[in-house]
Amino acid sequence: MKTRLFKKKLKYIIIAVIILVVLSSRGLRSLVKNYLEYRRLEHRQSELKLERIKLEKNLKNVKDGAYIEQAARKELGLARFGELEYRFTPPKESDK
Repeated sequence: MKTRLFKKKLKYIIIAVIILVVLSSRGLRSLVKNYLEYRRLEHRQSELKLERIKLEKNLKNVKDGAYIEQAARKELGLARFGELEYRFTPPKESDK
């Protein structure tokens, strides 16, 4: 009876020691930290790939003369020689 109780206590002590060793291990903490960093970097890499695709598309557009003209008209308010530009004030909230 005592040996059975002793074996049971010994089993729990061994499990507790193993858990303590695993949790206090610098190697395990380092492994988890590195894994989390790896996942973060993978996510960042996919974001950068999407951004690169958008930038390449923008670059193709910038090389197009019509796109440059449209951007100059829209963003800078430029017009061709002899053209008139009409600007209207946006309606007020009370006019709607």
